[in-house]
Amino acid sequence: MSLFPDLKPVIPIAPGGIDLRCCDVAEVLREARGARLIHADPPWRYGEEPGVANPEMNGIYSGLDEATIVAHLAASWACAAPSARLAVWYTWPKAAEWRAAGQAGPQWGTETTGGAWVKTGQVGVGYHWRGQSEPVAVFTRGATGRPSELLLNAHISTPGAHSEKPLEWLRAWVRAWTDPGDLVLDLYAGLAPMARACALEGRRYIGAEIDPERHRRALVALHEVLR
Repeated sequence: MSLFPDLKPVIPIAPGGIDLRCCDVAEVLREARGARLIHADPPWRYGEEPGVANPEMNGIYSGLDEATIVAHLAASWACAAPSARLAVWYTWPKAAEWRAAGQAGPQWGTETTGGAWVKTGQVGVGYHWRGQSEPVAVFTRGATGRPSELLLNAHISTPGAHSEKPLEWLRAWVRAWTDPGDLVLDLYAGLAPMARACALEGRRYIGAEIDPERHRRALVALHEVLR
């Protein structure tokens, strides 16, 4: 009998107003309603043939095909408040395939603005071709007034963990496009920088991350930023 039995890692409890679930995105799409901002950082699927995919990233996630991602984005229309925005991260190699598949669905229409995260300090961290910039498209549902210019220019920062988007830029989106107490929906949370942004800015949050280990790490990061 071992004196040191295997111990499962402790999973922290999310703070009030933050509902970060270990589940499929379909679950939160069924439940969330009235979101002022919908954030989507999809797990795009890439080929793994030599010279195409970044071998260092193989096995991180299996990915979803464009049609499935478009279906999720289209379903998010029912979750959106009358003046909501949908922000979707994509990659330059996937742009044509995503648009051919329908982008965010007919109800969201075409993107109203966009921008790109320019990664400094290393030659990219992307799964595909190690791209040094990652674009984001923004769609609106009846948003009034002059669109924010936050996304019209590139955001420049050093990347951290794989596919973890810059917290300071996400906080700026939350401040510009939502009010305190509003709901933010995060379709593919990953390490959940958007959950941290919402906790720091006083917004309600609901998000889905299907991988248990990433979900645990996301909750740990959430507690660390709130210390």
